[in-house]
Amino acid sequence: MRIEYTANAEVDIEVATDQLVDDCGAHVATLFRTRLQATLRKLATMPLAFPLVDPPPTNHPGLRVVPVTKFAARLIFYTPTDAGILVVRVSRAAGDWRATLAD
Repeated sequence: MRIEYTANAEVDIEVATDQLVDDCGAHVATLFRTRLQATLRKLATMPLAFPLVDPPPTNHPGLRVVPVTKFAARLIFYTPTDAGILVVRVSRAAGDWRATLAD
């Protein structure tokens, strides 16, 4: 199964990694990236297993959300595709992620 990323998602991942390096150290940032990739691989094999965002944003129909494994403060927003998943955004759970999805 294929994992694709929007440009915004790629930036989100870099920003989250940099923040974790600054706040917690390189080890935690590396662990985050490892867990993020593991979560994404799981999503790619069972993309419909996680809930739809409710209410759905008009610019991302079929958008689903799941926390990063063991990093529940980070959410992955994705849509299933014929080949796997498209990662739309990776956002802080406590932030204004609805506004983030409007981008």
